Order: sequence, then structure tokens, then C-alpha cells
Amino acid sequence: MWYCYILRNKLEQFKNNTYNGSTNNPMRRLRQHNEEIKGGARATHGKGGAWEICAMLSGFPDHINALSCEWRMKCPSGRPGKRERKYQGVKGRVSSLNEILPLERWTSKCVVNNSDFNMKLHILNDVVEYLDRSKVPENITVEVVDTIDQLCIDLDSETY
Repeated sequence: MWYCYILRNKLEQFKNNTYNGSTNNPMRRLRQHNEEIKGGARATHGKGGAWEICAMLSGFPDHINALSCEWRMKCPSGRPGKRERKYQGVKGRVSSLNEILPLERWTSKCVVNNSDFNMKLHILNDVVEYLDRSKVPENITVEVVDTIDQLCIDLDSETY
């Protein structure tokens, strides 16, 4: 199963730093971003190893759709380049989901319409206020949680 995720940094000096990506193993990938194991992304390197997942979307039918969603999270306007200011920081990243989730397809590379499969969005209770639930399509279940951890992933594995 593939996941798209949004990370935030818990350290005060990096509190506005966010990152999003896709993976088939979110906990391993988080350990890489936190520099516990080799890997990670250049953007998360040297930021104190205090990253946590604040939102995670699961249920993608294939790697292509997950990568397309990842790209759209990076470029909510659908155009590459520097992300607009309104999409920056934790609030901006999460609120961009209000525009991204209702789309029929994230990019032209998607081979399946987003409404053709069920998905789940795990989101932390302290950032869910930035999500307009009225814009979340019916095929996406929203789970508000205190922490996004292996238990969320195990429950997803039982669902799909």
C-alpha cells in the first residue's frame, strides 16, 4: 500500500518547516527523515530529527497515483515552482488539502479517477481545524488522531 504524508518539525526553531512525500513504509521513511537510519530527504536533513507526520493519506491504487498526489501536495496550484505563501507552513500544507482532495485526478499521469477508490486521511487533532471537511469527498474517510503511528498503518492494512 502507498501513502502520501505531510511532516512538520516539532522543534521551536523549525516549527514552520514542513515536508511532504510518498512511501510504502511511512514509519521507516519517518526514521529516515529523522536521521535515525540512512535515507531521508535533503530538505529534512539537519533540522534536529524532530519530524512527525501530521497528516497521512492512504488507499492509493498504485504508485503512480501516490506520486501524483505527492506532486500535487508540493504544487497545489498545479504549476511547478515555488509554492505560494498561502500553502507554506503547517496551516498552508494542511489547508491545501481542501483544494487537492476534491480533484478528479491529481495529475494527467493518474490512470484512475480519485473518486473510484476509497481512501483514508489520518490527521492530527491539533491541525484538523485547517481542513474543511465539507470539501472532503465521500470516498475519503477522515480519522482524527493524537498521533500517526504504526497502529494507524496496521489498521489501514486491515481495511484495504
